[in-house]
Amino acid sequence: MKMFNRALLALGVLGVDLIFFFVPLTAIFLAYIIMVNPAWFRTFLDRLDVTIE
Repeated sequence: MKMFNRALLALGVLGVDLIFFFVPLTAIFLAYIIMVNPAWFRTFLDRLDVTIE
């Protein structure tokens, strides 16, 4: 295999890796929280607000 073909193959593998595995999961989760405002998240926030006596 020529060096040019190896370089193209390496760039292709890197490109596939960046496209499919570089998903910003935290940003997607935050967008879901903002848009849907699920009840379980509101309960979680209310529990954080309770003062410990």
